[in-house]
Amino acid sequence: MFSISIYFQVIKGIIQNKSLCRILQILECKKYLISGNVLEFGTTPDSNNRFSSIAKKKKIKNIEYGDKNIKHKKVINIDLNKKNNFRQNYYDTILFFNIMEHLSNFVNAKKEIKKIMKKNSIMIGSTPFLYRYHNAPSDYLRFTKPYLEIFFKKDFKILNIKNLGFGPFCLSYSFLSDFTKKIPFLNILLFTIAFILDLLLSFFVRYKLEDIYPIAIFFRLKK
Repeated sequence: MFSISIYFQVIKGIIQNKSLCRILQILECKKYLISGNVLEFGTTPDSNNRFSSIAKKKKIKNIEYGDKNIKHKKVINIDLNKKNNFRQNYYDTILFFNIMEHLSNFVNAKKEIKKIMKKNSIMIGSTPFLYRYHNAPSDYLRFTKPYLEIFFKKDFKILNIKNLGFGPFCLSYSFLSDFTKKIPFLNILLFTIAFILDLLLSFFVRYKLEDIYPIAIFFRLKK
């Protein structure tokens, strides 16, 4: 994760007033392709935070949006905590960013997602780990990478599950940034210092710092 390119991309996100968690999720999402019938959870078609607007696209047929808590005429009301009879074997791509932590019945949600996915379809998503409590409308859970590997293995082919982050100093920046962003340019300075300190620290440890101090977990799965 440590590179000049990544550093400047994060700085761009900070200037846009995005959290470090979302910036890292955006950078990861940009690497992957979405196609066919797409369903993105947790946003609206007019939101600036749509991950469907970030990912690479090929032969898109339609992009739809689903959420039980968002009241919007173009957002499908789907409650993943309950059993649904909605468009089975229909979607080619599911975008599932920052949803799992808000589910009270995430085991049922996995079953419901699988039902609406076509054979060989792809699910791309991420969930926060070391991140502040955030209502939407409730925040229930945090998941580790090893747990998600076990959780998804029975129902999906795991293409990629990885920790997102830099290390303890950038993690500390992530916790403080909601407050320090009120002072112009302070977050740029704080992240720069944290990034350099984590980079230096990485030379003295044998493990990847993001595996010990992950801000979020990213996953890409195939049905």
